[in-house]
Amino acid sequence: MKYLKAKLFRRVYIIFCIILGILAPVYCWYLRPGFNPMEKPLSDFGIQEPTWLLWNSTLVFLAIGIFLNAYTALRFYFKKRRFRYPLKVLLFVSSFSLFFTATIPMDYELLHRIPAFLFFFTYNLFVFSFGLFRSFQQIRAGILSIFIGLAMTFSLLLLLPFKSYGVFEIVYFALILLWNIHFLFTRMKEEGMKSNKEGFLKFFQ
Repeated sequence: MKYLKAKLFRRVYIIFCIILGILAPVYCWYLRPGFNPMEKPLSDFGIQEPTWLLWNSTLVFLAIGIFLNAYTALRFYFKKRRFRYPLKVLLFVSSFSLFFTATIPMDYELLHRIPAFLFFFTYNLFVFSFGLFRSFQQIRAGILSIFIGLAMTFSLLLLLPFKSYGVFEIVYFALILLWNIHFLFTRMKEEGMKSNKEGFLKFFQ
């Protein structure tokens, strides 16, 4: 019973984080209509009134949410330790990096940029490796993760035409949410099909 309650809480929390990850940037932009991602990074939301608290809190929630979602996916899809261990390392580093990116404002420059760079690099590598390792088990199963991982890498090209990396961050952020939405609901569907419950609640068992 405790396990089922913890599982339910985890899924509700992850869904909350995904919704927050979609709505918070939009609302921050609404509060600061003059913000231009071609000139400033999204981290600018984290140092200006009235968005700093909402933006930084959202990143902290997301750091925990994407960790829980990906860690659960690892346990669900990978039974062999040789696949899970390197993915766990990448996931831990990326999640902690995002947490420190949120808690160390952009004002601190290098102290903010180091965890931000680590997050972008390690999470990109995690998603791509997740897909690659899944392809070793079943070729078609890893295609989406490989595609999203490559899209994350190629989104770096958006740094070339703009003096800020705000546009790159928006695309990267969207790809993160896409990957997490896909694997959360795919896993819920697969587990729900095995459930003896009826109706919508079986997907939260």
